[in-house]
Amino acid sequence: MDDIIFRSNDDRLSKGFATETQSEFEMSMLSELTYFLGLQISQQDKQIFIYQTKYMKEMLKKFQMGDCKPVLTPMVTGCKLSLEDSSKDVKGCIDP
Repeated sequence: MDDIIFRSNDDRLSKGFATETQSEFEMSMLSELTYFLGLQISQQDKQIFIYQTKYMKEMLKKFQMGDCKPVLTPMVTGCKLSLEDSSKDVKGCIDP
C-alpha cells in the first residue's frame, strides 16, 4: 500500500488532480486527513496543525512515566551555553 497526501487552496485544482490520478492509478479518496505516519493533523480554515500527542502518551506509558509531573520547560531557564572556553560550566547553571 502506498499513500499520497495532497492539498490545495483551490478545490477545483484538488478535484482535477484526484480525477487525473484515479484515472491513472487504482486509488480511493478518503476523508480529511487526521492521522498519518504517527502524526496527528488538525485542519482549520487557514491553518494546519501537526502534533504528536498520541505518540508521546504511548512513549510515557511504555516507559512507565504516565503519572509524571508535567512542566512547561523541562530544563533550566536562563542558562547560556557557549562553545567558548570562558563559558560557565553547565553544572554551574543548575540550582542546588
